[in-house]
Amino acid sequence: MNLLTITEDESLGEKFGKYFEEVDVHSIRDVKIDVDHGEVSSHVNGKNVKDYSALFISPTPKAINFTKIFLETLTEGSTETNMDGTSYYMIAKKPYLFKVLSEKGVSMPRTYVVSSYKSMKRVQQEFSGNIVCKQFEGFVQKDIMKTDDPEDIKAFSENMEHGKNYMVVQDFLDGEVYDCLYIDGEIVSTRIKGDTWRRSPGRDGCNEKYHKPPNEFLEVVRDAADAIGSRFCSVRLVGPNVVDMKMNPDLDRFKRVSGKDPFKKVAEMLKTEDGGESE
Repeated sequence: MNLLTITEDESLGEKFGKYFEEVDVHSIRDVKIDVDHGEVSSHVNGKNVKDYSALFISPTPKAINFTKIFLETLTEGSTETNMDGTSYYMIAKKPYLFKVLSEKGVSMPRTYVVSSYKSMKRVQQEFSGNIVCKQFEGFVQKDIMKTDDPEDIKAFSENMEHGKNYMVVQDFLDGEVYDCLYIDGEIVSTRIKGDTWRRSPGRDGCNEKYHKPPNEFLEVVRDAADAIGSRFCSVRLVGPNVVDMKMNPDLDRFKRVSGKDPFKKVAEMLKTEDGGESE
């Protein structure tokens, strides 16, 4: 089988090389979407993407809209991918993500999206106690704050361009924190300690180690993945509550902390059809 990887990390070719006969590594900049007599197709350096057995895409926030369109050109094809356009876009666009999780009944903290002065005033009135605010510019998280004073939301939003940027405001939850890598029903998890409301273990005052959460927590991870139709993502839990999901998990990080090989698990997923048995 041959694998196409769309990534800015050229080392992925070597990491997946032991599991595929051929691995081609390209940037999203190499992708061209063509429309011919109403038929849409995608090519990479002149080769039709559908000629590959599988595609692993490691998206960058700057190319999210184009990547969504690119993935949607493959929905009718035979190329297995680690994500589809709908679930990918859902995870990237946080207001949409939390709306869907809530509608599907996935356990999560109380969450509001602030994109205007009016919605900011409502949040200030609704919240009390510790809250976490995450400020986004487009699809990229730019800043994060923890506070017990709702009035701080206004100061935190002063540099935010309403209508373009937005904030996600959540109740701060106490409890054990887990980052869970979800690959086609299998879960590799790490437990986070330190300033766990922050985003990045190892850089933001928190550390992690390999640890399996209770089974009921793992079911929440599966519920979250099912809610958005994803076979590949990471889920951050505080207790049995989803506080965030990521479209582009750091496989090297999970491999380093857990001692397991997520690249092998991804390869096994890509060699099956819709989670069926591999040949």
